[in-house]
Amino acid sequence: MLTFVSETIHLQPWEAGFAQGIFAIAYGAGMFFWSPVSRTMTARKMLVIGLIGSGIGMAVQVFVQGFAELVILRIIIGFFDAAVWTGNIKLMVGWWPESRRASIMGIILAAYSLAITMDFALGIPLTLAFGWRTFFGVLAVLTLVIAALDLVFVRDNPQDIGIKDFVWEPAKPVTSSSTSLWEIFKSKWIYVGALGIGGCTFALSGTATWVIPTYITVQNMPVGYAALVGTAMGLSQVVFLVIGGYVTDWLDNRPAILKFGALLGVLSGLSFILAAVNPMGFGLLLTIAGLSGVAVFSGGAIFSLISQKYPDRLVPAAVGYAEVMGVFATFLSPSLMGAVINITGSFAWAFVAFTLCEAVVLIVMLILAREPAASGVPAAGHASAH
Repeated sequence: MLTFVSETIHLQPWEAGFAQGIFAIAYGAGMFFWSPVSRTMTARKMLVIGLIGSGIGMAVQVFVQGFAELVILRIIIGFFDAAVWTGNIKLMVGWWPESRRASIMGIILAAYSLAITMDFALGIPLTLAFGWRTFFGVLAVLTLVIAALDLVFVRDNPQDIGIKDFVWEPAKPVTSSSTSLWEIFKSKWIYVGALGIGGCTFALSGTATWVIPTYITVQNMPVGYAALVGTAMGLSQVVFLVIGGYVTDWLDNRPAILKFGALLGVLSGLSFILAAVNPMGFGLLLTIAGLSGVAVFSGGAIFSLISQKYPDRLVPAAVGYAEVMGVFATFLSPSLMGAVINITGSFAWAFVAFTLCEAVVLIVMLILAREPAASGVPAAGHASAH
C-alpha cells in the first residue's frame, strides 16, 4: 500500500522502506510498555485504548502530505496496535481454559492473517478505484467502530457478566514472586516461545517478500498471477493456524507441536529452493505457495504454551515480551535474503539461507523445548515448571 502513498507524496525508496519498518519498531517498543501495564489494566480498556489510538492515527494519516508526518503517524499506530494485541491475549486468558487456548489462539492469529490477505484482495482494488486516502479513511472508520463495540460488549471474564462462581479449572498457585516481571525471564519457556514466534515470523516475512519475485524472475510467471499467489499464501496461513491450534489442544503436547512446526518450516524452505532451481508449471508453483502456511502450524501452540507456563496475571506480559522476537525476525528474514541475492545474484541461495535459519530454530527447539523429567512426587502446581 505504501507504493501508492509514495507516488502521491513523492517518497524516495529509502523513505518508503523506513516508513514501513518504523511501524514494526514502534509495535515492538509498544510491547515493552503494554506488557507490564497488562498486569493491572483490564483487557477491555487495553482494547478500547489501542483501537481508538490506532483509529485516530489512521484517520489523520488520510491527510498526510510528507515523509515526517507519515513516520510520526506510523509510530503512533504501531504503538497503539501493541495495546490491541496484548489486550487480546488477556481476553483469551480470561475466557478460555488452558486446554482450549491453542485452538483459540490459532483462530485469533488466523484472523490477523486473513485481515492482511483481505488488505491485498480488497484494499488494492479500492485504492485503484478511489485512492489510498479513501482506503485509509475506511480503515479508520472501521477501527473506531470496533472500538465502540468493544467498549459496549467486551467483558474480561465470566465473572464480569454475573457468573460469579464460574471456573474452568483450579486457579494456579500465586505467590508474591509469581507476579514479578522478573519471573518471566527466569523461566526457559519465554525463550522457547520467543524462538517459536521468531521462526514463524521469519518464514512469513521471508516468503511474503521473495516468493513472488522468485516466481517471476526464475519461473517467468506472468505478473498478473502475483495476486493469486499472494492470496494463496495468505489463506494457507489461515488454514494451517486453525488446524494447528485444534491439533495442539487435541494432543495436549505443546513442546512436541513446537518442534513439529519448526520441522515444517524447514520443509517449506526446501520446497522453495526447488522452485528456485527447477522449471515448474504454474499449478505446481501455486501448490507450493498454497502449502507454505505449514510454517505457522505451531502458532497457536506457542502462545498457549506460554499461557500454560506462567500465572494468568503474567501471561499477557510474557506473550508481549516474546512477541518482540517476532518483530526482529520480521526485519531479519527479508533483509538477509535480499543481501544474499545482492551478493550471489541467486534466489536459490537466498532460500538456502532461509532454510538454514529455520533449521537452526529446529535444532535449538529440540534441545530447549523439553519438559523436566517427572520426579514421582505429585506437583503442587504445574505453573511453576521451568
